Amino acid sequence: MRLTTLLITIILSIVTVSMAQEDDPLGLSSSTVLKRIYSQYGQYFADKIVELRGVKGQSQPKEWKIVVHDERSQRRLRTVIISGDRIRDEGETLNYYPDNLPIGFASSAKIKIDSVKAFNVLIKEARAAKIGFNYVDYKLRSLEFGDEPVWILSAMSAKGILMGQVILSAFDANIFRTVWYYRGSKGYVKIVDSALDGLKKTELLEDIDQNLQPKPLEQPEKRNPIPKPPLNPGDPGTEEAEIRPVQPN
Repeated sequence: MRLTTLLITIILSIVTVSMAQEDDPLGLSSSTVLKRIYSQYGQYFADKIVELRGVKGQSQPKEWKIVVHDERSQRRLRTVIISGDRIRDEGETLNYYPDNLPIGFASSAKIKIDSVKAFNVLIKEARAAKIGFNYVDYKLRSLEFGDEPVWILSAMSAKGILMGQVILSAFDANIFRTVWYYRGSKGYVKIVDSALDGLKKTELLEDIDQNLQPKPLEQPEKRNPIPKPPLNPGDPGTEEAEIRPVQPN
């Protein structure tokens, strides 16, 4: 009797833990995903990553899709989906070669900033920019012409509207770029892009004139042509060409 009760208790505990993992609002971190891939396919299966993507993370997505280099495939790329404790091999990837070349191949060994740390960077930057959001879409890829991994974090509203993006290195957390969208009434949007404005303190939405209209394009001022001085026959280069017949040899 005691043995039967013990077995039932163990089974219920396993089921409870499994259900709790599926309902975990934090989802899966990128480091957990890579560990599960290594456990399933080997240490070097995901050493060259084309893309690692997860959507609707609060703070972490419940499902990730990874595209990796795979020499066993004719197109040399393979897609794997990780959801909870399940790993699904989607097979050969046809979305890249030959029409859409991969930007590069991120080295998984250089991923020092996982999705949890990247989320903390996003939170810090969003607070400084006075931007609120509901969930995060994650994308990891390489820098162009290199193997350094880069995070692109998209802060989304509950209605699926893009509120801003933070692009940072997954190697040392260096922030490459931030873009924020301050949305007012009547469809007004103020865009603050660090590539144009620099990494500086952004304005509050309350400080923006909601009735501000875009300035019309100004017509360039017409300029009078610069008068050219008359040619002087005595100047070099103004002589008339002298035509002579070609003499026979």
